[in-house]
Amino acid sequence: MEWILVNPEGLLSSVARAEIISRELYNITRPVFVQTPDEADVKLFDYITHPDDPTRAALIIDSNQVIDVHPSCTLEKLIACFPELTVDERFALSSIVHQVGQFPFGLILPDSVTIRDATYMIKNGWIEPYDND
Repeated sequence: MEWILVNPEGLLSSVARAEIISRELYNITRPVFVQTPDEADVKLFDYITHPDDPTRAALIIDSNQVIDVHPSCTLEKLIACFPELTVDERFALSSIVHQVGQFPFGLILPDSVTIRDATYMIKNGWIEPYDND
């Protein structure tokens, strides 16, 4: 299991940003216009909040998870979640997604994102140590 810490950005809280990012990742596979009503809240990844600060969120990810690209997907909302991306990084992200039929999630992570492992998450109080009993 892997995690990505989600920082607040602009007017978006960490939790709101995690929800939007995950939802927009799902929309790459199934754009809103082809979704059924029961898909309205479906997200690609779940998230957790920090036990000591429920305003802080971390996406629970699999960097190797393959995302199938719908030919009519749009990336504007997803890219807007990452204002730190340069123009070149935005173009590269858009190009990658639209030129391939599928890609591993880790391929589109910005350089500014650090994937965290269980050791980090336990050490920093995000999750409890695993009990092997």
